[in-house]
Amino acid sequence: MNILGAGSLHLIYALLVLLHMQTSIGSNSTTTDDGVKCIESERQALLTFKQGLVDEHGRLSSWGSEEEKKNCCEWEGVQCSNITGHITMLNLTNYCYDLQFMLRGNLSPSLFELQHLIYLDLSWNNFNFSHIPKSISSLNKIKHLDLYYCNLSGSLPSQLANLTSLQYLDLGDNNFNSVKNLEWLSRLSYLQDLGLSDIDLSKVNKDGLQVINKLPHLTNLSLNRCNLRDVIPQYFPIINSSSASLVELGLSGNNLTASAFQWLFNFSNSLVSLYLRSNQFRGPIPETFSHMTFLEELDLRYNQFEGEIPKSFWSGNLSSLRYLLLSNNKLSGNIPKSIRLLSKLEALFISFNSFNGVITEEHFSTLSNLWYLDMSSNHLSINFSRDWIPPFQLKYINLGSCKLGPDFPSWLQTQKNYSILNISATGISNSIPIWFGKLPLMARVIDLSSNQINGILPNFSWNFSSDSYYIGMDGLGIDLSGNYLEGTLPSFPANTTHINLSKNRFNGSISSLCTMTAMSLKFLDLSSNQLFGELPDCMMGWSSLQILNLANNNFFGKIPSFVGSFSLIETFDLQNNSFSGKIPSSLRNCSKLQFLGLSNNRLSGKIPSWIGERSNSLNFLLLKSNHFVGEIPLGICQLTNILLLDLSCNNLVGPIPWCTGNMTALASQDISAKHHFCNSPQNSPHSYNYYDFDGSYADKASIIWKGREYHYENLTLQRTIDLSSNKLTGEIPVQIASFSKPHQLNLSRNHLTGRIPPNIGEMRQLESLDLSHNMLSGWLPSSMSKLNFLSFLNLSYNNFSGRIPSSTQLQSLPTSAFVGNPALCGPPLPQTCPTDEKPMDGGVKYNQQYEDEFWKEFKSSMEVGMAFGFLGAFALKLNDPWKHICFLLLNYTKVHLSNLKDYLLSIVAALCLVITVNVARLRRKLKF
Repeated sequence: MNILGAGSLHLIYALLVLLHMQTSIGSNSTTTDDGVKCIESERQALLTFKQGLVDEHGRLSSWGSEEEKKNCCEWEGVQCSNITGHITMLNLTNYCYDLQFMLRGNLSPSLFELQHLIYLDLSWNNFNFSHIPKSISSLNKIKHLDLYYCNLSGSLPSQLANLTSLQYLDLGDNNFNSVKNLEWLSRLSYLQDLGLSDIDLSKVNKDGLQVINKLPHLTNLSLNRCNLRDVIPQYFPIINSSSASLVELGLSGNNLTASAFQWLFNFSNSLVSLYLRSNQFRGPIPETFSHMTFLEELDLRYNQFEGEIPKSFWSGNLSSLRYLLLSNNKLSGNIPKSIRLLSKLEALFISFNSFNGVITEEHFSTLSNLWYLDMSSNHLSINFSRDWIPPFQLKYINLGSCKLGPDFPSWLQTQKNYSILNISATGISNSIPIWFGKLPLMARVIDLSSNQINGILPNFSWNFSSDSYYIGMDGLGIDLSGNYLEGTLPSFPANTTHINLSKNRFNGSISSLCTMTAMSLKFLDLSSNQLFGELPDCMMGWSSLQILNLANNNFFGKIPSFVGSFSLIETFDLQNNSFSGKIPSSLRNCSKLQFLGLSNNRLSGKIPSWIGERSNSLNFLLLKSNHFVGEIPLGICQLTNILLLDLSCNNLVGPIPWCTGNMTALASQDISAKHHFCNSPQNSPHSYNYYDFDGSYADKASIIWKGREYHYENLTLQRTIDLSSNKLTGEIPVQIASFSKPHQLNLSRNHLTGRIPPNIGEMRQLESLDLSHNMLSGWLPSSMSKLNFLSFLNLSYNNFSGRIPSSTQLQSLPTSAFVGNPALCGPPLPQTCPTDEKPMDGGVKYNQQYEDEFWKEFKSSMEVGMAFGFLGAFALKLNDPWKHICFLLLNYTKVHLSNLKDYLLSIVAALCLVITVNVARLRRKLKF
């Protein structure tokens, strides 16, 4: 269920349950003061349950068969009755709401042998799509059952109806099948809390849903994301006196419309918490909400409400309101100073709307309980006096994209408990004061990006005079990118996980970062500064790095071999520096690598074949503008997930590998190129979808697009092959033209020969094609007329001939796309084709041109075929070992013939020759 606002009610309820059980409660696990030990059969049931789990962080380390662990009443999460010794409570919830702390495995039926359980909480764990066993019916004494977010699946068992003592039941946020029948709920007449979120209830009939409506003691109901768009107004029109006592109601994510309001407002005299996030509500916010005089929490985020907030909200009717969440709508107007009448307000979220006007300290003069403030992404100006001392201590501050500058906000010095601070893009243009470097111990995210902050950045450390009693367990993320900061890099606290100082003017080496314990560092972006030097050895210990971006600096030296210790690295970006030497072979250990950017350096040697063999997770490989030599390795064809391949501006020779057809991602739209490094689920109950560094990172690079260089801040949608400006020879493989999804193919400025592959038209998404400055010849394939998205074409300075194929795209291109091919004719070129001038004679002459071309090719293929034939005939005369070697040579020759048509013609010629030789031999035998 949604924890927002239900915390106090749940706590009171849990205490009542514990009093009922007459248990003795310790801080983490039960200790039995009177020496009562657990029942042996129940101990074995727990050990069997544990055997089916993966416990990576030792949460169940106190569970065991050792002598000192025999009393299961002292195990973590277990509580026993101090009268009977039976296990009455098992609480294994993941208190951190963190994926890495989840228990994983199967939901063993042995757990339901604990028939004296009154309280069972397995929420926030991963039971690997297990089904709820039918043996759950044996828990006939249970009053509290919490299976929220457990990754369970299958159907809800009807045996749940046997749990007639249940007062609390939460089955939400799992993967259960659609439900057609809820009749079993009618037997749970003591239910007070019911959570069915993320269960599809759209197929439940009217009588089934009326069962919920008639539960006599129900106070908390969570039906978030249950596909109830057409259900609520149709099946819940009548409210009886018992069900009208709902205190908490969650209906988020159901695509509800205004037709649901009539039903909702029946609860005006009882509702304390109402969650309507992510629906389809439009128009003004109804005034009727102000009649809910007991309302403490109202969540209307992610809808399409518009206009001003009703004035009745500020009239005093909602004086009990603690949480007002209106973000991500289309609301506008001013925020009145009468907001101060909501003196109990703890959270105000109005971000991503169109509010305007000026916010002064008068708005907050009585809001001493305010903890969470989000006014970001509006048109608001924040005008607080320099000496203002706020009445509140905020835990969450998000004023991004408001007008806050030019001065650094001095009132922040009074805030000692914030965990999130976002004042990005707020127009601050002076320096950061020294006092700001003393961070609150709870600080988790500091974002001052996209301002004009200048000067020297102070060292960051924890303010141990703070009232907080521990350092933020989730680590610290700092984003100061896009400013004018200068000087050397400062120091950061030991548990910093994210550092983004890109697009500033920092100089010097990065050795100052060696003073921090970087084992927890996951994200480091120092790109676009003036940093220099070699990479220090201390980086060897940064084993948790997932994103490393040092692009656009002045680093030099060899890329050190210790980069192979970055086993979790996904982005490794060293573009636009002065690194030299070879690509270190240790990089092959980085099996999770998705982005390898080494463009514009001084790297040399051959491109290693292991790049494809060991790095098939790569989406982006950028090696342009270096000094690489040799052939493109065949191993590169194993990059099945590659989306952008840029090997341009090197000294590569030889043919384009024929196996490029293995790069299957270029023929698919289903590849995601985002890096996800979340530590916790996005809908974790301890967060209100706060601003956070956790999420996704988009790679960036400069690439040639349609003949010009552009810098892309997000490469997610790019599909490009660029092998231009090398010394590649041979023909364009037909396999490369089989990719249906590339947006750009650039093979210009090489020594390629032969024809454009006839299947080039299969590259349906192609927007840019550059084959200029090669030695290509022949006529243009008619399939080019299928390139409907083509907006840039450069075929200049080749030896193409014949008529340009007819299509809207090709005829709309400038003539410069075809310059340097004197034998080309037809629109958009001014020179007409011979058939246009003399339809009869010219047509014969024109067709003769193509026939001459064909026989010229056939003659060439026959010559190759003759060689095949002689070699094959000779092989037939040899003994077995030499015959094997000879045919290996034939196969090698086949692989290096990149044009499939030439190969087939050669085979035909070879077969003709072999047949001729063998017929001659047969005639001689018959003659003799």
